[in-house]
Amino acid sequence: MATQPPERILIIDDEPDIALILKLHLKQSGYISDWASDGESGLKLLHSNAYNLVLLDVSMPGISGTEVLRRMQSEDLDAAVVMMTAHGNENLVTECMKAGASDYVGKPFDIDDLLHRIDKAISNRRTLREKKLLEQEKEDFFFMLSHDLKNPLTAVVGSIDLVREGRLGPVNHEQTDYLQSAVESCEEVVAMIDNLLDTQRFNTGMIQPALTQVNLSTLLATAVRRFAPAAEREHIILSLEIPASLPKIIADASLMARVLANLIGNALKFTPEGGLITVSCSCRENSNLDSMNIPAYATMPTGLSEIHCFVRISVSDTGNGIAPDELSTIFRRYVQARNSSRRGGGGAGLGLAFCKKALESFKGCIWVESVEDQGSEFIILLPCYNAQCTSTHQQQEIL
Repeated sequence: MATQPPERILIIDDEPDIALILKLHLKQSGYISDWASDGESGLKLLHSNAYNLVLLDVSMPGISGTEVLRRMQSEDLDAAVVMMTAHGNENLVTECMKAGASDYVGKPFDIDDLLHRIDKAISNRRTLREKKLLEQEKEDFFFMLSHDLKNPLTAVVGSIDLVREGRLGPVNHEQTDYLQSAVESCEEVVAMIDNLLDTQRFNTGMIQPALTQVNLSTLLATAVRRFAPAAEREHIILSLEIPASLPKIIADASLMARVLANLIGNALKFTPEGGLITVSCSCRENSNLDSMNIPAYATMPTGLSEIHCFVRISVSDTGNGIAPDELSTIFRRYVQARNSSRRGGGGAGLGLAFCKKALESFKGCIWVESVEDQGSEFIILLPCYNAQCTSTHQQQEIL
């Protein structure tokens, strides 16, 4: 088994006697140490060598220890920092701790106490580095999912389509239905992978929504048409009820389409044969928000008071509903509602978490209202784009 190399420590202090004492004690404790008599020399050594920890004096001629710490942070010089300060510099130490220092010790210092603080700071740095490594491995795994799992699924869907379209020989009606179910199952797996990846990307700030004016009527109609064949096969009525005209919204059209697909797809899974799913939309003025009973877990858009009107999108079903104690948790990652009547296999518990993150990225919010054994209604609230709310009640229905 390979032995771990000694930890390297850099002492930055303008007092040679203190530096010599530190070097002797660090050597006795198994550390390798170097000394720099001023901040500039210390920064040069940090750029040319890898150190586990820096013992940094606060007050020095030239650039101060505070400035050295600031430059270490801005230049991404990775090392734990223990500040050394004489009595009376506590305020400076506080600033250093806020700026990223691991700990501090007062002069004159107790060597045992100092060595203990050094051990602790190095241990904390090692733990932090391991955590970052695990996070990076997780990121790499997510991107592997995107490439190494989605590509084979695309090939599977392509092969099924060849058979379903009769290019490899005649296919009867029953066989076509089974092949269509296989395609939809593959598409569901792809959707779960996308939800997993994009939820993680939202959490790490890697997704920047492409915000544009979106025609909501077209988006809703397209979403309903996409799921109409699946609803028909399950003998479920899928309807769309919207005013004759709707104001536009500012959103990422692709992300919004996926939000609607997640909600309608979930409704299909939880709605029994002969049930009803209704997708509807209406305008609401700011003054009406208080009457909507928006729950606390639904993160409201910033600058709410300055937004004149909203659109309220609803996806309701006649499924088994959701227990009251689960309403506030199902939008968290990897959480699923307990429902024994769900059609098909279990999901990853990421669809609703993705919906929440996506809607919040363009100043929207989502919540659910549900009664057990009666059904659920998922409600989206989005700001209108530069438009007044319309009061027309003309509706259209797509079955």
